[in-house]
Amino acid sequence: MTNYDLNKFKGIFTALITPMHADGAIDIASLKNLVKHQISLGVKGFYVGGSTGEGFILTAEERMQVLEEVVNANAGQLTIISHVGCISTSESIRLAKHAEKIGVDAISAVVPFYYKLSMKEIQEHYEAIMASTELPMIIYHFPGATGVNLTMDFYETMGKHPNCLGVKFTSLNLFEMQQIRSICGENFLIFNGHDEIYAGGALSGADGAIGSTFNIMASLFVELFDYAGKADWQSVKNLQAKANEIIAELIKYDVLSYEKYVLFLQGIIKCPYIRQPLKQLTTEEQQKIKLFYDQNEVLQSNSLIKS
Repeated sequence: MTNYDLNKFKGIFTALITPMHADGAIDIASLKNLVKHQISLGVKGFYVGGSTGEGFILTAEERMQVLEEVVNANAGQLTIISHVGCISTSESIRLAKHAEKIGVDAISAVVPFYYKLSMKEIQEHYEAIMASTELPMIIYHFPGATGVNLTMDFYETMGKHPNCLGVKFTSLNLFEMQQIRSICGENFLIFNGHDEIYAGGALSGADGAIGSTFNIMASLFVELFDYAGKADWQSVKNLQAKANEIIAELIKYDVLSYEKYVLFLQGIIKCPYIRQPLKQLTTEEQQKIKLFYDQNEVLQSNSLIKS
């Protein structure tokens, strides 16, 4: 049973992108601009250093630098969750200790991947990270990327750990999400991870969402969360459809490349560069994205550039 303030973690959390200059260096000014703009759109907080933040392509030192800059720009206003996940337990612990030192609210870690691990070894990995800090842990379940499917026995065990706050559930299996809620109870938080099914996630018991596309349309999901809290499911359905119109366009390209280019068009970041080996957009692709952007009211409404 957790003793943490659960209300700090219920809502819409933007999985922040990491802005970069054309030479691949971290663009601190754009990162600060992004944080301040997201605050103005009403999100609950930030998820820093995850998949969307190109966390596995950054060095450990860069991950710590980005987190420090987000903490400074946030200035204690919103809740910050630091993704510290690595394949290595010791490296995850190093990042967790740094996160605690600079004052974040929680840590998160993706399931260790590549090596074939048993549930026992995965559990011990999380227990070691949690033992290294007093911060609450949010498990990051993303089987589409890691190839690891966590068992209900694993969730039941983690749900009883006093430092385990919940799970970032990035899966389309809403039955499994509902089963986690049933087994682990109301004090084990569930964050919807696939933005295109947030409406279904809310119905299945999600306490909020941690999303990549919130970078470019946070206001829509903040509104969607509010309607879900009122059980206004028709409005939830309508807003999800608007979000999915954008997501259907986005997946024609590449999630992160698309988001960075839209943020560039919105005047929030200075450069849409993304690190190799991730996809660099062609000039033709950029032109098509801009055409869609110019005709989409949701993306326009989240822009810093007002027409």
